[in-house]
Amino acid sequence: MSPTDHQPAPNRARRGSRGFTLLEVLIALSIVAFAVVGLLGLHARNIKSIARGQNMTRATLLARELLSQIQYQVLLSGLNDLGPAQGDFGRQYPGFRWEREVMGTGLDEMREVLVRVIWDERTPRACEIVYFVRDPAI
Repeated sequence: MSPTDHQPAPNRARRGSRGFTLLEVLIALSIVAFAVVGLLGLHARNIKSIARGQNMTRATLLARELLSQIQYQVLLSGLNDLGPAQGDFGRQYPGFRWEREVMGTGLDEMREVLVRVIWDERTPRACEIVYFVRDPAI
């Protein structure tokens, strides 16, 4: 046996060793960085979407509460006192306000009521409910 049979050549050992070069590591880190930035952008958009959904739900429930008050008002005093109005919900719901329009329907005992709840002036028609109210006394 010769001494060269058992020991690999120094050049062969270097070529055969496995590992990552600095360039490969930098490329991998840049790809991960772009992915993280993209995910953070999606996260911010999801938070805005959730907030909009919560506001829409709150506005719908507030509009339904207004319609219940209108029904009660018509039950007590009839359709004569029902007219256009606007207001806000006080300190309990800051930033939310409402508008009410009342239109005739051609029937004396019925009116069309449009209730609009506004929380963002950029989309004032985001939550509108049309309701037909009837005076039970007529």
